[in-house]
Amino acid sequence: MKRNKKAILLLTSIVVSAGLFLAPTWAFAQGDVTGPEFRRIKPPGSYGTVIMEKNTKDSKTVKPVLFPHWAHRAKYSCKVCHADLGFQMKAGGTDIKQADIEGGKFCGKCHNGQASFGVSECEKCHSYRLGVKGSNFAEALKDLPKDTYGNGVNWAAAVKDNKIKPAANLDGKGELSALDMDVIIPVTKFTPAPPDVLFPHKAHTQVLECAACHPKPFNQKKGGNPEMNMMKIMAGQYCGACHGYVAFPLDDCFRCHSQPAPELKKEEKKDEKKDEKKDEKKK
Repeated sequence: MKRNKKAILLLTSIVVSAGLFLAPTWAFAQGDVTGPEFRRIKPPGSYGTVIMEKNTKDSKTVKPVLFPHWAHRAKYSCKVCHADLGFQMKAGGTDIKQADIEGGKFCGKCHNGQASFGVSECEKCHSYRLGVKGSNFAEALKDLPKDTYGNGVNWAAAVKDNKIKPAANLDGKGELSALDMDVIIPVTKFTPAPPDVLFPHKAHTQVLECAACHPKPFNQKKGGNPEMNMMKIMAGQYCGACHGYVAFPLDDCFRCHSQPAPELKKEEKKDEKKDEKKDEKKK
């Protein structure tokens, strides 16, 4: 698809400039990111890994929990944990105590020694900076559709192609009713404007219920979210609540800004030609 050069440069500059300030906190949704290894660009196996340290931060003996989303999302939809089990999609939003888990709540619904390993195998979860060997990321996901960003897996394509079938409920029964409706979100706040955004409801409602997004953070009305902008998204609001933490990161600009680039006005075309001539002279 032919892209408007200035629109591309504008969108890229927004992503890069904001990323310089926000990147250290993108990769992990729970707790503070303090270790130097968590401030670098993440290898695919660690993208989407969450540090859970609300009740362990001041402990000298108990390490924070590292929760790998990739190991869970192939088996269960996002709805199972973030609706049925009550995990909030916000850093430190859920007060999880060991007694809760041992009582069969939160992680304890599955980690009971039957559905998955039990609560006595502490270091499998409380593994921050321990170098505990877990599942082989590359081996476990090698047959799934590839992606360029994030953890290298196109999860939406994996569901579409039936490579994975995330359960809608803990018992593995039932299905989410996917809404097959695309919404075009105009981008009009910049000149020249980047391509408009196409939002696919189907890819989202295959793993989440409508209540996860509506009425908060998205008002169910055309033009009902006038305050939404790229800087806020990069700061973890709106789409940024998932994209940049677990869902594919915001580096992949044109996966969302996928509509045809807007036509340049006559004045803008003249300016573009001037820029092209300047570039040719520099060469």
